Amino acid sequence: MELFTHISNAVSLLWSWGSILWTILGLLIGIVLGALPGVSGVLAITLLLGPSYYMPPLQAIIFFTAIYTGSIYGGGITAILLNIPGTPAAIATGFDGYEMTKLGRHNQALGLGIISSVIGVFFSYLIILFFFFPLGRIVLKFGPAEMVMVVIFAMTSIGAVRGEVGATLLFGMLGVMVGTMGSSAYGSARGNFGVDALYEGIPVIPALLGMLAVSELLIMIERQYVLDHGFRPQQKLKEIIRGMASVIHHKGTILRGVLVGTIIGLMPAAGSTIASMVSYGMAKRASAKPETFGKGNPEGVIAAETANNASEGGAVATMMLLGIPGSVTTALLIAAFMIHGMSPGPYLIREHLDFAYAVILIQFFQAICLLFLAALFVNYFARIVYLPTATLVPGILILAVVGALAPRGLLVDVVVMLLFAAFGYFMKKLEYPLMGFILGFILGGMFDRELIKAILLFEEDWGALGNRPAFLILVIITALSVIWPKISAKVKSLRQ
Repeated sequence: MELFTHISNAVSLLWSWGSILWTILGLLIGIVLGALPGVSGVLAITLLLGPSYYMPPLQAIIFFTAIYTGSIYGGGITAILLNIPGTPAAIATGFDGYEMTKLGRHNQALGLGIISSVIGVFFSYLIILFFFFPLGRIVLKFGPAEMVMVVIFAMTSIGAVRGEVGATLLFGMLGVMVGTMGSSAYGSARGNFGVDALYEGIPVIPALLGMLAVSELLIMIERQYVLDHGFRPQQKLKEIIRGMASVIHHKGTILRGVLVGTIIGLMPAAGSTIASMVSYGMAKRASAKPETFGKGNPEGVIAAETANNASEGGAVATMMLLGIPGSVTTALLIAAFMIHGMSPGPYLIREHLDFAYAVILIQFFQAICLLFLAALFVNYFARIVYLPTATLVPGILILAVVGALAPRGLLVDVVVMLLFAAFGYFMKKLEYPLMGFILGFILGGMFDRELIKAILLFEEDWGALGNRPAFLILVIITALSVIWPKISAKVKSLRQ
């Protein structure tokens, strides 16, 4: 009964035109920036934190969460059409989305991307709405040992998807090494080659721009048009809607994506990238035709897009319940709360619980708005595949350079971007698991810190790890992700 009282109070807080207008504006900004390679919702929120001081607190948070929602969806547009993810969260979307585009099924892929994103947002927040406090207690039990296992589990999941567990772990560890360059946990310089600008580590945004965007441009300039088979896809809203409707045939993939995305989103520092990768891997393992994944299987798009959008609900819940950011974006949301005199965590739950529920409830309206706005904007972004590479490549390259310079304004960041572009290009050409390296690179700092903490905590008694159920469950799941593909393949061969 108390839950409905808080929900009723939250609805009264939301009852204004401002909530509607800031939701729509935030979604538009998020979709546009999320879809542009080299730009993201993080940049928009960073730039708008200061001006938000003059906004009503609830409307400011609504605005920023709308940008968050829009940017996660927007990143999937260019992943499907160009295999250039607008955000890292959309990497797995491109595995099958881009293959569908090359097969002329881009409208279906775009439709699936829209409806999967909406479903992911809507149902993840529905779960959060009813399990707000219990979920917070579960996540609170995750310590350093569990977070180390989360990273390892993510890498093995990617390896299982590609059938290259060993190579993925190898390049994942290489990514961790590169991601921990700069300074150690003890403050001493580590692998910065004497360059002061690298003391804080390899800048993440320029490196990702190089590996994901510019490296793809290097491949793209080898052909005259974005689609090398000469086919120019026609944008048809009816086919997009038909693609959206076809999601009804994949209920299991949707349910799995929502649950995986929400649970992984709850884990501090795990994020939407891991959620989409894990969901994609689980969908492949559960499929009757796993060999079709990576070749244009619609389930690949559904699994990735449902999970990466569902992770938002979990990340926002962890941020509000514990004051722990699950991503860069939620770290910025914490700053937004503090600007308006509210500290996420026990204080927010104790003093502003109605406010917290209002933030959750507005997400259902955001999901509905996303459905219509995405269908409108995808028509414009889909036209990008008509452009010749001579026009498209310079434009994206300029955006990438601007994106590399935006955080610090240092020329060395552009150099870093170009170096990682060359690295990404050769990794793709040689068909090495680039995604394993990227995941290790992104999570390297967290992995390093949590591993040191775990060693300090358990070096006197490693057996104590056996008394941590969450750790044991993660170990079992990780082991299964490695051996299950081999077991299923063996069973399949015996049946034949």
